[in-house]
Formats: sequence, C-alpha cells, structure tokens
Amino acid sequence: MGRRRGGGPREPILHADAQRLLAEADYPPRVKHTILLALRGGRPGKQVCLACGKTARHCQFWVPQELLHVASASTAKPVVYWLCEAHHGGLTEAEIVALLTQQKPHRKGTP
Repeated sequence: MGRRRGGGPREPILHADAQRLLAEADYPPRVKHTILLALRGGRPGKQVCLACGKTARHCQFWVPQELLHVASASTAKPVVYWLCEAHHGGLTEAEIVALLTQQKPHRKGTP
C-alpha cells in the first residue's frame, strides 16, 4: 500500500510584499477579496486577450472608481482580465476601460 501524505490540497502562497500591500490598501472588503482571489488564481476566467482574443499570459484586474468611495451604493464589480504579450503594457487605461465596459456580461447557461 502506498503512503498517503498528510494535509489537504496545498494553497498557493502569496509573496510577502503582495500580502503586505493588500493589507495596507484602503480598498473596500469586496475589492480586497477579488484581488486576493486573482492573486491566488481562484478566478482566472478565460485566458484570452481582452483586446485581440488570442491566448493571454498576463492576468490583470480593474477596480471601478465608484467602488473606492466610502458610501458606494454601486453594483459595479472589480473585473479580472487577461492580456497577451503584444498588448501587455501597450494599452492605455482608457482603452482598457472602454474594452471592459463594451463587453456584455455572460450568464451561466447562455453562450
């Protein structure tokens, strides 16, 4: 019989600097939670470039400005998106926001 190693599935370890910056950040809890999931790979989504649709390697996230307000009643959510090598660092923030806002939200069960 083979030996079974103790413990459950291993959780990725965040770099100490990433943990410190996230703890010090003045973001609402829901934004911190999304960032934490993205850093751990918990919400990867489709790994295709936001701009061209090719296979992407760089995971990014965008936080709408209205979420950073103390008394925000907005239903906006942070978004995790991907960029390919060609578009990583080549798009302005305005272009990324335009691409994110023109996307239609996907619902489960619909193509």
